Amino acid sequence: MTRRPALDFRCRHWDGQARRYCGAPGARRYLPGYRCPLHTPAALAGRPEAPSRTRT
Repeated sequence: MTRRPALDFRCRHWDGQARRYCGAPGARRYLPGYRCPLHTPAALAGRPEAPSRTRT
């Protein structure tokens, strides 16, 4: 199985005060949507990121 290249996804975190989406490039997919490292669920909760899992 070959991996597809990563696409340039943008962060979809809504900034209510600025009334816009974050839009930072290089976001990863999470349950609430695509998030940059500043807006991951763990970062918003003030927790460290979980270690990434690698396939062997």
